[in-house]
Amino acid sequence: MAKGPRTVLTLPDGTPEPLTGGYKNDVVRHGDVVVRVERTTLASARWEHGLLRRLAADLSEVVAPLAGPERRPDGRIASVFPYVEGRALDRDAPAERSALAELLARLHRAGLAWRGGPRREVPAFTERDPVTNAWWDWRIVDKPSPVRAAYDELVGFLSDPPPLARGVVHGDVYRGNVLVREGRIAGLVDWEYARVDWPAWELANATWEVCKVGDSLDAARAREFVAAYVDAGGPAETEPLEQLVRGRLVVDLLYSLTSKARGEPFDPSYADHLLRALA
Repeated sequence: MAKGPRTVLTLPDGTPEPLTGGYKNDVVRHGDVVVRVERTTLASARWEHGLLRRLAADLSEVVAPLAGPERRPDGRIASVFPYVEGRALDRDAPAERSALAELLARLHRAGLAWRGGPRREVPAFTERDPVTNAWWDWRIVDKPSPVRAAYDELVGFLSDPPPLARGVVHGDVYRGNVLVREGRIAGLVDWEYARVDWPAWELANATWEVCKVGDSLDAARAREFVAAYVDAGGPAETEPLEQLVRGRLVVDLLYSLTSKARGEPFDPSYADHLLRALA
């Protein structure tokens, strides 16, 4: 892979503008470009850049990197992307929910054709140690009864999963990563959790994210969202959706509780929301 220009030396003049980009990355806008600095490996960042360049050829909503990845003196990895103007998807707008379902269908079809191999630093769920892995540590988290029950259910499911399709997924479909401008999805951003995994898992994640109302899943919205995905040719299996939604909730909660136990940044209100949803 050819080296891009040095990120620090090619930034335009102007006052940097910090952007939201997760708790463990620094994402800063410099005019028309965005610099993301993260703790990862060069191999993982190069895999992501290769994937984005491939997907951007077919999906206008995917933003290809401009430069990097480059290791900084502090060991973190810097990448440069175009800045995409837009707001977070409105889960209360039916047209925007349908647009996301259609985009996911196209993404997952392209993901099934990916020939770039797995992202070894971000394994699929079936390849993770259910006790401790890069996302959670069951040994150290608080374990109220709803969490124990949902965790046991998830471990049982992953120990003998159905033969679900596998392909590239975005890995973190939430409203803030789906940028909407003038009523259309302008960008699907923040691919740090992209990997080869079940499209069915991502469909469940997205269904919860855009079809929930308060702490519960709105059944009518969920049916419409999944139907729009299927009508657009989405390859994910829909039969285990309810179980995968519940699995998504416990994984997200374990991530938050592990961050709390380690003294890392986390959102207590979001953790409480997930706990109520499980209970």
